[in-house]
Amino acid sequence: MHDLIIRNGKCFTPSGLLDTDIGVQNSRITAIGFSFGVSTANEFDANGLHVLPGIIDTHVHFREPGLEQQARPRT
Repeated sequence: MHDLIIRNGKCFTPSGLLDTDIGVQNSRITAIGFSFGVSTANEFDANGLHVLPGIIDTHVHFREPGLEQQARPRT
């Protein structure tokens, strides 16, 4: 059973770009493929969209809190 199914997306995988569905359970990807044989109340149609499983926003502040002073130029 999946909490969320992302359907019809273009998914980047180690094998390349695939048109596929993604099953998510407890905020984790549990399946990549088609026809999981189930439906869920939470489905997202990603037709025409790229899905990047496991990618994080690269604009984050890894030095905060605590190391902000190392990121600033000295004056």
